[in-house]
Amino acid sequence: MHTPAPTPRRPELRLRIAALLLVIGAFGLLLWRAQLFTVARPGDGPRPLVVAPESEPRAFAATLPVVPVGVMRVEPGTVPLLVHYWAPWERHSRAQVTGLDSLAALLGPEQVRVVVVCFDPFPSVARYVRRHDVRSPVLLDLRRELQVALPCPSMPYTWLLDADGRVIVSQPGEVDWFAPGTRAAIEAARESATSDRTVRSGT
Repeated sequence: MHTPAPTPRRPELRLRIAALLLVIGAFGLLLWRAQLFTVARPGDGPRPLVVAPESEPRAFAATLPVVPVGVMRVEPGTVPLLVHYWAPWERHSRAQVTGLDSLAALLGPEQVRVVVVCFDPFPSVARYVRRHDVRSPVLLDLRRELQVALPCPSMPYTWLLDADGRVIVSQPGEVDWFAPGTRAAIEAARESATSDRTVRSGT
């Protein structure tokens, strides 16, 4: 005579449901991160910033939350603007953000304005920023307001614009922040707006 299998007890059923939800959550997280994939593959090293072909100025302004508190308006201004899209979970995340932080401190706000832009939830980003003492502004673009003007097709991604909003660099992947080419690109951004204003003034 066939004996029916015993019905799983309630605690066992709850454990199975919890395990299933955990798997679904992990899959969802991987799928979300796949939308902003890390372009730096194993073996790829950080590269200097490379000046892009000349472009027309971009007019934009986005007001984003600052970690841990406040808001900041991001737009072309009186000095070049460097926007680095970054995530705490990316490969070499610490080296990238602390290297950029050191470069920003070395050059000073009169040479380049640096902002780090992230899409991760506030608590995880705030913990990371506090633990590693990141001094450059870390902003959250959760509504993708800045991406309208400066897209982030992959992670990490860097934009460098001159003071008039003209794109000097649009580059995927990790950056060698202290390479001569990177410093040359920032200098090119400074000279770009200066030269354009000189031409327009007729002097």
